[in-house]
Amino acid sequence: MLYSKVFCACPNFSRLPLILLGTLLLTCQLGIAQVNEQYPQTQANDLIGGNMGLPSSTADNSLINPDAITPPLPDPKLSPAEAAELVRKKVGGQVMSVNTQQHDSGVVYGVKVLNDGRMRVIHVDGQTGRLLN
Repeated sequence: MLYSKVFCACPNFSRLPLILLGTLLLTCQLGIAQVNEQYPQTQANDLIGGNMGLPSSTADNSLINPDAITPPLPDPKLSPAEAAELVRKKVGGQVMSVNTQQHDSGVVYGVKVLNDGRMRVIHVDGQTGRLLN
């Protein structure tokens, strides 16, 4: 009886991980060589040191404009409880809640008051204690 051998033209995939690993290592070595040519002041071991082979940033090449940074706002002179007590004395009624809001001028408290069956929100400046509405 005659039979024929069938040959598979498929590539051998058992060596594929080794081929990929070798390609990756070769690519990394070429990348280090290109970094060393572009930045001769850096060494190849700088990549391991953490700066990725690039010179560190200095203050003169910063992307942040220091003039655009606004100083932090001062802490409010009134606490939320003091703002609620101030509104209760001036407007009357029952204070239901106090919300703190940050604005360009500082902290503004929104005090929710129930007065004569109507719910109102009175805004209080956290710095001066002035009623804003």
